[in-house]
Amino acid sequence: MRKKELLVKYILGILSTKERQLLDLWMKESPNNALYLEKLKKRNYSERYQEYKRSHRNFSVRQSGWKHVLVQAACWTIPVLVAFSLYLGLRSDKEIQIEPGTSKAILYLDPTTKIELGNSKEFEWIRLNRLDMVAEKQGILDYHQTSSRQDIHQNNLLETPRGGEYRVILEDGTRIHLNSQSTLSYPVCFEADNRTVELTGEAYFEVAKDPKRPFMVKVNGVTVRQYGTKFSINARSPQNTMIVLEEGSIGMISPDEDVRMLNAGDVAVWDRVHSTISITAPESFEAYVAWHRSRFVFDDQSLGEIMENLSLWYDMNVQFEDEALSKIHFTGSVGRYENVNILLNAIEATSSVKFHIDEHQITVMNKY
Repeated sequence: MRKKELLVKYILGILSTKERQLLDLWMKESPNNALYLEKLKKRNYSERYQEYKRSHRNFSVRQSGWKHVLVQAACWTIPVLVAFSLYLGLRSDKEIQIEPGTSKAILYLDPTTKIELGNSKEFEWIRLNRLDMVAEKQGILDYHQTSSRQDIHQNNLLETPRGGEYRVILEDGTRIHLNSQSTLSYPVCFEADNRTVELTGEAYFEVAKDPKRPFMVKVNGVTVRQYGTKFSINARSPQNTMIVLEEGSIGMISPDEDVRMLNAGDVAVWDRVHSTISITAPESFEAYVAWHRSRFVFDDQSLGEIMENLSLWYDMNVQFEDEALSKIHFTGSVGRYENVNILLNAIEATSSVKFHIDEHQITVMNKY
């Protein structure tokens, strides 16, 4: 067993008798080893572990069933706190840190006029048609009860880069959380008979109720229609668009006007190539909407999928030294605003994978 795992298990109080003997031998090798262990104990890791334990957040790995994946995966589940401990005390202080994304976006008032938005704590107004119409503060763009009093026939476009997110409140009160590398096109003022927006990328919608005006999202050739509910749309793939309905019901309208209805808890996938809509009702859809609630939740996801999601949020590039490593599956949860090293360390501690970070390039390699 590696020294890292021995130290972490000692801190968490889960050493076996054999492991304790190995740790004692290591401590006898040098007086500095005992001093180092005492230093770790003083950081009060046990209290952090209890906090994570109460939240029941675990991180585990399983070996893929693919024949060509020759990876020896660890057989035990380690709480995410293991990664937290490694991150704080067991990794080099000189290790490159890749920070999480922040609230930032570009607002296009028209094709030639753009405004860079950030996470300023100061309240600011954005002028439309020579009037102060849009309020912007702390990562939220607010059109509600400002532009609704004006008859402005104009579309705006909100664009988030890699490593960015932004929230917007439309003039009807609908709230939209735009994930990284996504765009949302919407009118400053909705029409009298409908509320239509267009999306690329990923977003979470909390639609204001209006029984007289359907809210419609046009995305990848399909239209989502409803009158007031909560749902998320992931349209990152050019072929498959995923819609997850959290409350109420919505209708999905294909280009040939075929309408499929979704109920709360349903997950629908629009296959643009084959023009088909498939609907399932999983036991839990937390993994699909966790990003909106400031977490990453992976439910038996491949490392390739995990790293693709992380690359967008942490604005980093990922390369697999061995493509077989991308097929290993993980289950776990970690905060979305944590340093990426926390998650990477959790994966390293529970598998035969290791990561090399060079500025914003992460290389995934075999550990052994």
